[in-house]
Amino acid sequence: MRKNRIKSLGVIFLFATVSISQTIRPSQPTHLMYTPTPNVNPAYHLVLGLHEISFALPGKLQLQMSLLDNIGRINFGAKYGFLSNMAVGAGMAYNFIHIGDGSHGIWDKPRLGAFLAIGLIGNQKSPFQLNITPHTQIGEYFSVGLDLGLLSSPHSMWSIIWEVGTSVTNYGGGQFYLNTDVGIRINPPGAKFLFFDLGIDLTEFHVGGANPSVSPYIDFTFAMNTK
Repeated sequence: MRKNRIKSLGVIFLFATVSISQTIRPSQPTHLMYTPTPNVNPAYHLVLGLHEISFALPGKLQLQMSLLDNIGRINFGAKYGFLSNMAVGAGMAYNFIHIGDGSHGIWDKPRLGAFLAIGLIGNQKSPFQLNITPHTQIGEYFSVGLDLGLLSSPHSMWSIIWEVGTSVTNYGGGQFYLNTDVGIRINPPGAKFLFFDLGIDLTEFHVGGANPSVSPYIDFTFAMNTK
């Protein structure tokens, strides 16, 4: 009896999943892991995830927030795509929650942050993307740096992501910070509006100072066109 109920629930869940996947019009996240992509989504596209909560408005403007860590060293602000392969962002440079040590150039007190995302190779739908992101944070301390993000998609279902982040700050008389991360993004063929990211983060460390530590990276993202 119990087995029959489980089978019935499984069939209902399967049909519900298929029905939802046919109804939802998928979109895409506008970040790799910590680096932003050099574009914004079309108007009225919604992204809900741990690292990106964003909503695109008309006029190539996108509001966004990060619950975990930050994107482009900003965890609350706006992004404007003024070219097909270039976008500028500004907002609060901070972390609400960060897993592990390090903080990707973000100190305990919030600062004003800005970045310029530039696409060197590919675009949001390309199987290979290479982006750079000059960034700065201004507040109790001043920081400036350059981040690099690379995405390669051997298959439409999964992609490999690798990032390198650098930052120079006047904290402590001038220090150079470095971090890198690598991971995989899965986009199930039956649910193109879902993205699952899993990776390893060599957390930001002061070069010449304390040894770096490793922390996990995990993200679940839902992206859809609400119009």
